[in-house]
Amino acid sequence: MSATTEVTAIHEDVVQPHEDHKNPERFIAIALDASKNSEYAFDWAIKNLIRAETDQIILINVRPAVTLPVVYGPVYVDLTKESEALEAANREASHELLRSYAAKLPAHKYNIRGVALRGDPRDEISAKVAELKVDMLVIGSRGLGGFKKALLGSVSDYLIHHLTVPVIVSRPPEIEA
Repeated sequence: MSATTEVTAIHEDVVQPHEDHKNPERFIAIALDASKNSEYAFDWAIKNLIRAETDQIILINVRPAVTLPVVYGPVYVDLTKESEALEAANREASHELLRSYAAKLPAHKYNIRGVALRGDPRDEISAKVAELKVDMLVIGSRGLGGFKKALLGSVSDYLIHHLTVPVIVSRPPEIEA
């Protein structure tokens, strides 16, 4: 068994646009997670950017791929059930997050689509933005300091430098951060 395993990308449509919405003029993606910064980014985009009459909002959540420790040596442990249970829990949490954000807006007024992805957020968001021909991406800032940012990397920083569409990194006011 090797330490690296191939992770299959997963793209699931969780929220479909209401039947009244056809031919949007702009596609605005909002990358979301369970953080307060994502909530702020969502609220900011709805208040300052989204035009309900003409835009499609694409809510995107990327859940991590389930990885379990690799056992070396002659011991074999089958962790398939644990892996499947973790993936199912992560999948349900991702879908529930997208549904909860979509439920904040009336479906007849806003053109909303929710997409759940699995894998590395940098790669998955980049691929989905390109595939859907998104006009703009809004993402919340995690507010990492310089050292943590260098160590962990920044999804928003990566997307700013690798996407060909405008990326708005929304950051809550310092009082709320």
